[in-house]
Amino acid sequence: MEGNSEQHIIGAHQKREDAMRHLLAEAEGASTKTLIEQLKSRLGVSRATAYRMMKSFRTCGAISSASRSVGRPKGARSLDPQREQIIETALAKFVAEVERPPFSVLVLEITKRCCEKSLRPPNWRTIRARLRDMDERARAADRQRLAESEEPR
Repeated sequence: MEGNSEQHIIGAHQKREDAMRHLLAEAEGASTKTLIEQLKSRLGVSRATAYRMMKSFRTCGAISSASRSVGRPKGARSLDPQREQIIETALAKFVAEVERPPFSVLVLEITKRCCEKSLRPPNWRTIRARLRDMDERARAADRQRLAESEEPR
């Protein structure tokens, strides 16, 4: 099924490139605005998309790469090291407590520490993601210790 959707995407890109080539061939000397309007109506795309396609086609001869990835790479961190350190320290203290306080207490603590250092506090979702990462790492370490203790000597 995945191969089928990939073929669909490649087919859509090919259709767009063919439409662009045909449009440019038949409308030599026409204004860009006219070309964009025709492209919009033929492909059913927005004006911004049509302009982006036109620019891409004129610069490199293709509409876009079918394999172009969008967004931040998986696992990439966007916070500066200072805020990462604040989160890491607060999380270590939070996880070490026998009876964990509510998550909101952790968020408030991190927000307070960031404000003390004149840093913009991270979003609560970022803190939750770091906590989940830490929990997963701790569980993995526990599994490793358990596996090592069960090995025959």
